[in-house]
Amino acid sequence: MTDYKYLLTSVENGVGILQLNHPEKRNALGWELHNEIIDALANWAYDDDVAAVLIIGNEEYFCAGWALDVLQGTQGEERNTFTDLALRFMTDLYDYRKPTVAAVAGVAPGYGMDVANMCDITIASENAAFGSTQVKYAMNGFYHGMLRKMNSQRSRRMFFTGDPIGAEEALRVGLVDEVVPVGKLRETALTLAKQIAESGSELTTVLKEVALRAQNMDHIGATAYELRVTQDLVQRGLFTRRIDEGIKRLKSGQSRATERLAHP
Repeated sequence: MTDYKYLLTSVENGVGILQLNHPEKRNALGWELHNEIIDALANWAYDDDVAAVLIIGNEEYFCAGWALDVLQGTQGEERNTFTDLALRFMTDLYDYRKPTVAAVAGVAPGYGMDVANMCDITIASENAAFGSTQVKYAMNGFYHGMLRKMNSQRSRRMFFTGDPIGAEEALRVGLVDEVVPVGKLRETALTLAKQIAESGSELTTVLKEVALRAQNMDHIGATAYELRVTQDLVQRGLFTRRIDEGIKRLKSGQSRATERLAHP
């Protein structure tokens, strides 16, 4: 496992855990943290031991956005270079070939919220807040990331005003998928990531590809594409093993289809 300066990495039950760890800057993303996350994601992209990735700060804060020393201390070609670095990071994460989960506590302003929006699923602590705050500093937020998870009216309201919303409102409008009590964020998000990783990297990689591509197709194209994916999967040894196991469990009264069904 590579040692990083501002990033703690580990693998647990198929989940690659990226914990942002620059407390002096509340995990603001500068040169080094950008590069470290890019490197860690690349190391896991084709690692069969990693089937999903969890990105987390701590139980108090997630990420404070772009580092201020970069925004205030660069100009000209150096700033262009940093923008190119940020673009590489964003596209690497946004188009990552395995499922990603963001776990957000505390205020996630601007680019901090954007990072969470680039992940597939966001889990929030009750103390979390989200805002496209760049407009308040004469910049633009990452509109597409908001639009991917919310409707256009709410996305534009946040994009134009920069005003933040709390965790419960973020849940209501679809920016996050679940809100958990303070102190339970890591446990809950890691449990979800492990549930995703149960499928193994061979399958999660295929499923992530479908999730990325099918949303940009028309309904007929998406249906045909996904059926071709099904045709591919049922010819794999993984399917044969899983269907045999599933039938055995079904006969024993332990259907996999209902194993985590929540009962009122």
